[in-house]
This record gives sequence, structure tokens and C-alpha cells, in this order.
Amino acid sequence: MKTPFKQRLKTNKIYRVAEAFFLGNASYTDINQIIAAGKRPNTNMPSSVINHQATMMRAEDLGSWKTAIMLATDPDNPDKQNLKALYDNMKLDNHLGSVLDTRISKTQQSPFKLVHKTSKERNEDAENLFKTLWFQDFIKLVLESKFEGTKLIELFNTDEEGNLTEITEISQANFNPKKGIILKEPGQPTGTDYKNGPISNYYIQVGKDYKDLGTFALIAPIILAKKLGLGSWLDFIEKYGVPPLFVTTDREDDDRLLELFEMATNFKANNFMIGRGNEKFEIPNITSTNSQEAFDGLIKRADNEISKRFLGGTGLTDEKGFVGSVEVQFEFAQFRFVSDKLLVAGVVNEKLIPLLIKLSPVYSFLKDYRFEWDDEDEMTIDKLLKIVEKLGIYFDFDPEQIEQITGLKIIGVKSGNENTPTEASKKKAVT
Repeated sequence: MKTPFKQRLKTNKIYRVAEAFFLGNASYTDINQIIAAGKRPNTNMPSSVINHQATMMRAEDLGSWKTAIMLATDPDNPDKQNLKALYDNMKLDNHLGSVLDTRISKTQQSPFKLVHKTSKERNEDAENLFKTLWFQDFIKLVLESKFEGTKLIELFNTDEEGNLTEITEISQANFNPKKGIILKEPGQPTGTDYKNGPISNYYIQVGKDYKDLGTFALIAPIILAKKLGLGSWLDFIEKYGVPPLFVTTDREDDDRLLELFEMATNFKANNFMIGRGNEKFEIPNITSTNSQEAFDGLIKRADNEISKRFLGGTGLTDEKGFVGSVEVQFEFAQFRFVSDKLLVAGVVNEKLIPLLIKLSPVYSFLKDYRFEWDDEDEMTIDKLLKIVEKLGIYFDFDPEQIEQITGLKIIGVKSGNENTPTEASKKKAVT
């Protein structure tokens, strides 16, 4: 009689080592051998045992902001549940989302390279390991730590070949960076240690342990004021957007007054009314231009403050702007873009690459390489044509190389071309 599969599995060395690992009793070397063999056990990590809750969008005000900051900076047991709810509410602002996308997309789209630490040679195979969706998500989360505060990233899911397939963000409400624990429920005083032991090999913390709340904590009053202004504007429209109807009559009997009341109530549906004697029906002309300008001014001021905080100016987001001032403000924004890239490069070299090397043998050769941004100007077709135009009167170029770069087939040289270079002109140009 054959032994049942589950019972045979429990006697298997891989199963026993994996079980011991997640109980904290096995070394990382043992579990890494399991990973290399493509037999990673389907064991729940702390992120999968978190009790996730439905997102409830609620109205936030300055009182909510003060409470969230106070709870998040509690020296004994920081609780960021209210802070996360506040930040989620702030992200509904379209202007804030636009400037954040500008900051993040700039770094996500920047070319990068992996160079050998000694020979400085590029390795395209290593670069291809990072040209993935999970790395785009990683860049986004690293940069969001500037805006939202400390982030915790889990890197665990790999395919059969050992390549990382996706990353997971641990919600701010479900981890305590000061204690270094992952919380099953927000606000709990105890949890799973992610900084020490074997499980630490799957987590990257970006940001400080205490009082790192990000730029959102500073810009929150402006965004909340903008939301209050928009809400007041909606109340104004509801109250004054449709002009009122004034009914004047000299009748004092209750029956006629009730008839007029019903007529006024149904006026919008019927679009006409029939009166008697001296009864008048008037719709006053109420203009709200000045009131609208007041609301627009508040919203515009809030948007300008947001742009200045995240981009260094308003020139990149306003509808109108002078060329000179926009160029200066783009230079200010460029400082922020460079700062973002430096942060990402530092996290990749100091935390991500060492973790990937431990995660899977696929990334083992990365120990000899370093992540860098490729800031060299790309040779575009326009730049190439300008070079050929200026230097073509002095030098001959390889037609095959020109064809390869431009994609244009060269079938010959036109007759009577006065710009055909001569040996004399070549020597003159060289000297």
C-alpha cells in the first residue's frame, strides 16, 4: 500500500527545512537551496496574513490632520492608520496627482545601465533583469517615500526560473518601522519582526524609523483648504445656480395660495404658468461672477502652492507662462529630478541588489555590478543628420552605418554634388 502524498511530503527534507525556516530555525542557506531547486514551498508570508479592510473614503479636515500627525509620531507606539486615510484622501486631488506623476515618471523613464565595479563595462543581460514591470513599481514606491513617508516593500514572488515577478507594498498602517514589525491589525503593539532573522531577506525599508511622514504631512493644510473651497462652491451652485421664482399675488384666500404653491413647485417641469388678475411671476437675474472668481482664486492659489512644493515653481503646470521663466523653473525642477534619481540609485545598490542576490541564483552575478543612470545624450536621427551636414563637406561617412541608424537605403551619390570632399579639404580640416 502506497503512502499518502501528504504524509510522504512531510517526510521530505525540503518540506522539513522549509517548515523550520518559517519557524525561524533554519538558515537562509538551506532555504536558498530550495529556491535554487525551484521547490519553494507555498508558505504564507506576513503580507498574506494581514487582515485587509475595505477602503472607506471619509471627509478630512484640519482636525483629522492634527490627530493623524499626533498618532503617527507617538514615541511609544506610532499608529499610522489615520495618517494613511488622510493621505488616501489627499490623492483624490487631480493637481497633486499630476505633479507627482511628473516627478515619478521622469525617473521611471530615465535610461540606466549596470556597469562592472572594476572594468566599468556595461552588461546588457543584467540590465534586462531590471527592464520589468516590478522595477517600475519599485522606483515608484521608493520615490513615494519622499512624499508619504517610510515605505516597506516585500520581494518574495518568483517564477520557476527564479526571476522576481512582482513586489508588494506593506500598507503604512500595517507595519511599525520603529519596532521593525509587521502588524496583523493596525495599531497592534506586537507583530512579526521583519528586520531580523531569515525573513528580513525579503523586505526593504525605504525611509527612517521615526517621524518620517513625508511631504504630504506639510502640504495637507493647503489641499484640505482646496477641498473645502470646492465643497463650498458646490453648495453655492446648489443654492444659487438655478435662479429662484418669485410669485406676487393680491389674493389672500388659502385655496388660491395653495394653487400658486403647487404651480411654482411644478414650474420647472412645465416651463409655463397661468395667473389671474394682478398675479406676477418673476425670475430675477442673479449674477455670480464675483463669487465664482473668489472660488477660482482659492483653487488656483492652492494649485500654485502644490506646484511650488513638488516642482519648485508653477511654470510647468500653469496654462500660461513666459519662455524665459519656464526655462528657469524647469531648471529648478531638474534639481528635484536629479535628487530623485540619486535616491533610487542608492537604494538599488545598497539594498535591492544585495537582496536579489540572496533571493535567487539568477541574480548572483550582480555582486560584481553597480546600478547607474545613463545620462549620456542619446544619438537621435536629428542629431545625426546635423552632424553629417556639418562634417560631410570634410569627411566621408560609411553609408552602411548611416543606413543602419536612419533606416534609409542609400543607393548612390547624386552627380554634380559640389560638396563631395577632396583629399585637400580633408587634410585642411584635420590640421
